[in-house]
Amino acid sequence: MDILIIRLSAIGDVVHALSVLAPLKKHFPDSNITWVIEEEAADILKSYSGIDRVIVSRRKKWLRQLKSGQVMKVLHQVTTFVKTLRSVEYDLVLDFQGLFKSGVISLISHGKRKVGYKNAREGSTFFYSEKAPATDFNAHAIKRHQVILKHLGINDPEISYEPFFNRSDERSVDNLLDNIGVDRKKLIVTVHPAATWKTKIWPKEKIVELCDRLVNEFSCQVVLVGSYAEKPFLTDLASRSKNKLKNVAGKTELSELACLISKSDLLVTTDSGPMHIACASASPVVAIMGPTAPWRTGPFGDDYRVVRHELSCSPCFKRNECPLGHHKCMEEISVEEVFKTCCNWLKKSKSNFR
Repeated sequence: MDILIIRLSAIGDVVHALSVLAPLKKHFPDSNITWVIEEEAADILKSYSGIDRVIVSRRKKWLRQLKSGQVMKVLHQVTTFVKTLRSVEYDLVLDFQGLFKSGVISLISHGKRKVGYKNAREGSTFFYSEKAPATDFNAHAIKRHQVILKHLGINDPEISYEPFFNRSDERSVDNLLDNIGVDRKKLIVTVHPAATWKTKIWPKEKIVELCDRLVNEFSCQVVLVGSYAEKPFLTDLASRSKNKLKNVAGKTELSELACLISKSDLLVTTDSGPMHIACASASPVVAIMGPTAPWRTGPFGDDYRVVRHELSCSPCFKRNECPLGHHKCMEEISVEEVFKTCCNWLKKSKSNFR
């Protein structure tokens, strides 16, 4: 049986969608699974067990190339993508994205059954041959994905994940930690303070104060993590610290980042892809959240704590600026609140430390 899963982006959303893989494999034990994903998040599937083929959509790159006049080049690349997509006739095509861009991929694929949500957005429902019941957008994303599983006869699916990294990633991370002088005999705290949404970012001076307190009071090593695009932000942050924070922004692929998080005693993060990777890996997480809803897209599992203020205007889901101009949902979260939450995890780690 051939199954096509469509979940293109973003990193956290792809991690949520990976929760369907084990139930699908259990229900269809002889299945071969192909996953269509966009380039930014593709690395997270590189080492993931249970996925037989990954097809990468370079949609954003194609749009940039079109704007620069590279029409024939884009046409060739898109044609190759479509041929690859249509090289298999799928028994099931499952669209877990529910947007126009994913619906189009469902449309052009060879599929006997094309399944999506009844209340999918941007007209994508026109591309499905079957519509699963409407999903509750106020429920957590993992619970929303289970609506399609139940439509396929998979009830009460067990949520489990495979490792996001392999031995090669582990060797790379061990070398990286050695090169930046991380002492494995001390507590390691990874900090991901950046985000693609400006409104998700905690004030820089508070991040620095938190890092310094963690170093001073726990003698731990703080490792700043992020993408290459986030490197300037993290470099500036590290320069403000009174301690020597380790900055590996841009030095890890997603699979290596997952490995680094697994070797840490705690991840402190905004609402971001690394937060979801950590939760799926059962790594301790302290998540600082403001404009988004933890019950919809927040951490999922047992090993996490969310620091958030209940405000009448939150969540607003605004990406670039606070619609009221005050950004209280993040500004009013104190260093003390976050530090105390971190303490609970680190004291537990320290008591069990080798």
